[in-house]
Amino acid sequence: MTNAQKLKNLIENEVLPEIEESIDYLFELVNNKQATSEDKEELKVTQDLLKAFNEILVELENNEIDEEECLQIIEEIEEMRSYDEDDL
Repeated sequence: MTNAQKLKNLIENEVLPEIEESIDYLFELVNNKQATSEDKEELKVTQDLLKAFNEILVELENNEIDEEECLQIIEEIEEMRSYDEDDL
């Protein structure tokens, strides 16, 4: 499996579902009028992150990202995810 395929699978099967779950939770807070200003800012940042990952998927489909860059993005995602787990 190429790094591009690994990256695509990682984004589609793990990253996007996690981001969407977070967005759903934050929207629920907003809709229930329980969101703090920090929650609202996190919602905006999380929506921007979702957009960025969707753009990466488009670039992958158009073969605009080389294997080395794919590997770097995979490593950055793993680092972000381990950082998030450390926060828990």
